[in-house]
Amino acid sequence: MSLSTSDENRPAAVGRTRHEVMAPEELGVDAVLRWQARARARAMAVLADAHARGRALVWAATAGYLLLFSHLSITRYRRFDYPSFDLGIFDQGLWLLSRLREPFITLRGLNLFGDHSSYLMVLLAPVYWVWADTRLLLILTVAALAAGAPLLYAAGRALGVRPGLAAAVAVTYLAYPAIQWNAWDNFHPEVFVVPLLIASFLLVARGQPWWAVLPVAIALTAKEDVALIVVPFGIWVAWRLRAPRQGLSMAGLGIGAFLLNFLVLLPHFSPTGSPVYAGRYSKYGDSALGIVWGVLTDPRSVAADLWNGGIVGYLEQMVVSVPTALFAPLAVLMGGPITVANFLSEHTYQTDFHFHYSAYLAAAVAVAAVVGAKWLQARFGSRYYRLLVGAVLAVAALYVGSGPGLEGPWGNPARPHPDVVEALSLIGDRDPVAAGPYLTGHLSHRPEVYEFPNPFARRNYSAPGILYAPPAEQVQWVIVETGRTALDGFAGESIQALLGSGEWDIVRSTEEVLLLQRR
Repeated sequence: MSLSTSDENRPAAVGRTRHEVMAPEELGVDAVLRWQARARARAMAVLADAHARGRALVWAATAGYLLLFSHLSITRYRRFDYPSFDLGIFDQGLWLLSRLREPFITLRGLNLFGDHSSYLMVLLAPVYWVWADTRLLLILTVAALAAGAPLLYAAGRALGVRPGLAAAVAVTYLAYPAIQWNAWDNFHPEVFVVPLLIASFLLVARGQPWWAVLPVAIALTAKEDVALIVVPFGIWVAWRLRAPRQGLSMAGLGIGAFLLNFLVLLPHFSPTGSPVYAGRYSKYGDSALGIVWGVLTDPRSVAADLWNGGIVGYLEQMVVSVPTALFAPLAVLMGGPITVANFLSEHTYQTDFHFHYSAYLAAAVAVAAVVGAKWLQARFGSRYYRLLVGAVLAVAALYVGSGPGLEGPWGNPARPHPDVVEALSLIGDRDPVAAGPYLTGHLSHRPEVYEFPNPFARRNYSAPGILYAPPAEQVQWVIVETGRTALDGFAGESIQALLGSGEWDIVRSTEEVLLLQRR
């Protein structure tokens, strides 16, 4: 009897080489299900591993950004490199709010809420119960901007962007020149709009659109012009993200906030009864609604101002440096209204991406970067995924040099001069004082602090047409940095007038600082 069997009687599995793989249909229904479950488990394990690596990379980059720019900002503060406008203004305002006092900013000659509708400061006031320090504002600025990276990564994953590409977008955001310059440009409430809009986008992407309305509502408290980004954001959410009720609710909140701020709140707190900065748009009108009407009815002037203002170069720095945003143009257009408003202003800082006026467009570009990444992945990700990730990072790297770089303390690590530090220590904690513009941020936790030559002579104070009459006789100290040519021109004449009055004693006079005390 032979032990061999014929090929016809041999089981199907017998005789296969170890390199052959059985087709699922040969295994039976239960075996097929087990095979599919194992395949899914392997795929999920690979994805989970990639997600863990991507998330770790993003958090590491975020921590690095937070530490680096916190150090840069605090070092800059210690070197007396932040002026009254705007660190000293917001620092005094927050200190007064935290002490439940009227937030009249003696540095500016205005109520905090007559200067801008920055009611977000009320929400921030409790932090000064814990640590009332100007440096905290600088750290909060950096932390708010840094938070955008993990939020963008989470939004990308919620949209189905693969971990590597989502991480690349988040890292690109941290390298984004506008985001780095916003961290460098001292404290402004507008920077909180960036993570709040990204958080709203994330909530919509996760299927929680009503919750997404909350961060938008908070963002509207940052400043009166936030509506110019919130309204188009809400329309975009309603149309492109298919959340019509929630998106239109956001847009409605934006319109309501705009009207409330410009027609009621700013005129109420303004000493002139109208928004203080309306004069920047005097070419188009004298009031908020008049300016809007003038812009809508004079498109030729608008086009000329945009072109002559250099909007092409501005957009190149603001958009191309985040390359995936180019593939979501409708999302980028959310920043259109605020960009047009900036370029129609006579205030040139509004058209320079180095300043905080770029924050709203930066938020739109950040959201567009995620949407554009999803579009690119759908068309090129399966075959050219690694090339795509590398290209995103490479283009972003080309613009890193447009950030602060060596223009910060790394390039000029000078320490504060001991003469200035000693002179500041002689001034009483609550004494009224007039100080040079780069010293006020170290003296702003008091009810009365002025940027010299205020209050003895008017300079960048209050609003046009307002009688200038601050209580100069109450000021007990005057301190200016002589080493920074603070005594040139108008300021020097004011110092000579004080010394000639016979009412002031010279307490310190060195090559670096001049400290006077009222007799």
